Amino acid sequence: MRLPPIRKGVGVLVSLLAFAAVIAAIVLTASRLGLRPRTDDAYLQADVVHMAPDVSGRIVELDVRDNQAVRRGQVLFRIDPVPYRLRVEQAQATVRSLEAKLSVTADQVAAQTSSADTANRGIATAEAQLMLASATLARMEPLLPRGYVTAEQVDQARTARRTAEIGVQQARLQAQSARQAISSTKPVAEELEAARATLAMAERDLRLTEAVSPCDGRITALDIADGEFAITGKPLFTIIDTEHWYAVGNFRETDLSGIKPGQRALVYVMQAPGVPVKGAVDSIGGGVAPDEGATFLGLPHVPRSLNWVRIAQRFPVRILLDNPPQDLMRIGATAAIVIER
Repeated sequence: MRLPPIRKGVGVLVSLLAFAAVIAAIVLTASRLGLRPRTDDAYLQADVVHMAPDVSGRIVELDVRDNQAVRRGQVLFRIDPVPYRLRVEQAQATVRSLEAKLSVTADQVAAQTSSADTANRGIATAEAQLMLASATLARMEPLLPRGYVTAEQVDQARTARRTAEIGVQQARLQAQSARQAISSTKPVAEELEAARATLAMAERDLRLTEAVSPCDGRITALDIADGEFAITGKPLFTIIDTEHWYAVGNFRETDLSGIKPGQRALVYVMQAPGVPVKGAVDSIGGGVAPDEGATFLGLPHVPRSLNWVRIAQRFPVRILLDNPPQDLMRIGATAAIVIER
C-alpha cells in the first residue's frame, strides 16, 4: 500500500525537523560546555599537618581523640615537663653564677685600672725629681772650682741624680706591670652570653612540652594513648586543616585557555549533589607525568605502536571553596566542578 504524497511529505518534514533538533541540541550543548567548562573527575582536598613534637618525652596528657574537631591554639597533648623544668633551673643557676662572677671581675678590673693610673702618675713624679736633681747638679758643678761648694756637695748632687734616674726606671717598670695586670671582663661576659642562650633554649623546650593546634582542624589517624613516648620530629597523628578547603578537578587541556585564577566556580559534592558550593579558581596545574616519553636506562622510551585516536590530556585545576558546609567536607570525596566564565 502506497502512502499518499501529502503524508509522505509530512513524514520527511518531521524527520528533517527531528534531525535539525538533534543537531541544535548538540551545538547548544557544545556551546554551553565551552562557556562553562566542567568535569566530574574531581575530589575534595585540604592541607594537612602531621603533628610531631618538638621535644622528646613521655606523654602525660592526651587531650584529643580521633576525628575530634579542634581550634587553633587548643592544647593537644603534654609531654612530661619535669626534665625540662630541671634544665631551666640548672641554666638559671649558671646564669646567676656568671653574673656574680662578672660583677667581681668588673670590680677587680676597676681596681687594677686605678693602680695602673697611680703608677702612671708615679712616672711623672719620678721624672720631675730627675729633672730637679739634674738641674741642681748642673748649677753646682761650675761652682766647685771657685770654692763656693765642696766636692762632697757635688758628689751628693750626682748621687741624687743617679737615684732619680733609677726612680724613673722603677716607676716605668711598675706602670708597665700594672698595665699588664689589668684583666678583662670579656671572657666572663662571653660565658654569660652563652649561658643566657642555653637558658633561652631550655625555656623554649619547656614551653614546647605543651603542644597546641596550629589551625582549626580535625584530628585523624590517632592511635596512641597516655604514656606513649614521643620522639622529636616523629608524627603522632594528623590534623586536617579545615580553615581552607579545595576541590581539585582534572580538566581537558582544550578547556584551560579559558580558565584563569580568580574565576568563579561551582562545586557539587556527590554526598549532596543538590547543594552547590561556591568557590574560585586558585591555581592551574603546571604539568602531569606523560604516558609516553619516559626514560629507560638513560634512553628515551618510544612505543612501537601509535594510537591514532588522540585524547586530550587533563590537568588539575585547584578551586578554593568559600565557606563550604563542614559536614560535606572530607578529603578525597568525589565532586564535580563547573567553571563560570
